[in-house]
Amino acid sequence: MVVEFNGKDVYFNGEIIDEFDSHGPYCIEVEALGTDDDGIEYSAIGISDGDEITEIDVDSIECIGSPE
Repeated sequence: MVVEFNGKDVYFNGEIIDEFDSHGPYCIEVEALGTDDDGIEYSAIGISDGDEITEIDVDSIECIGSPE
């Protein structure tokens, strides 16, 4: 899933940092890890269907690190 944040495309490709709550097997609230084209990492709250991230709360996106 691609989300625009501060003029950059951030790619949330399914890497989950934490699981907060589950509303059945196909609706799981998660903290997801994403990266932009420069390799900068972002964290955001989202919804997973068990296989992939289906929704990202754009108001929760935070920059958590730069490329090494």
